[in-house]
Amino acid sequence: MSTPTIFLFVTSSGRAKDAPELVRETVAAGWKTYTILTPNVDSVLPPDEIYGVPGSHAIRGYKDPPLNRFPFGTMLVAPCTFNTFNKLALGLADNLATSMIADALGARCPIFIAPSMNHGLWNHPQARISEAKLKEWGCIIIPPYIDEKVVTMASVTDILQVLHQHFK
Repeated sequence: MSTPTIFLFVTSSGRAKDAPELVRETVAAGWKTYTILTPNVDSVLPPDEIYGVPGSHAIRGYKDPPLNRFPFGTMLVAPCTFNTFNKLALGLADNLATSMIADALGARCPIFIAPSMNHGLWNHPQARISEAKLKEWGCIIIPPYIDEKVVTMASVTDILQVLHQHFK
């Protein structure tokens, strides 16, 4: 059996602060882990906190390996902001992350999405339309944690549980 490969896309949600832990855990699980950041992640934490996790592989540009290999593998968008969530459903590919995910959608690669946004955005009509469209296309939406104050990305433990099931 080959080593599972996961491409972790990190967007600029406040929960991006959990990305280094998620990267460490995927590497510890023995998965080949590539990290790709959307352009504004640096407003939440320094990119090197994610890119610098030992054992992971950073993809910073269109010519970085393994982008010459297609299809890529399993994709995980965690956390996924309202903006990226809707871009994916609308087929918009305006940066490296959304371009790779659009390619993966077309290639029918497994795509897992862990939304993280505020209540108003989660309840926005476009978010509901996007969720339905992404599910229709075969994406797995990892349910966010929702209470009266927040709609936030599932815990790292919950995300890993979903991925472990996928790689069984």
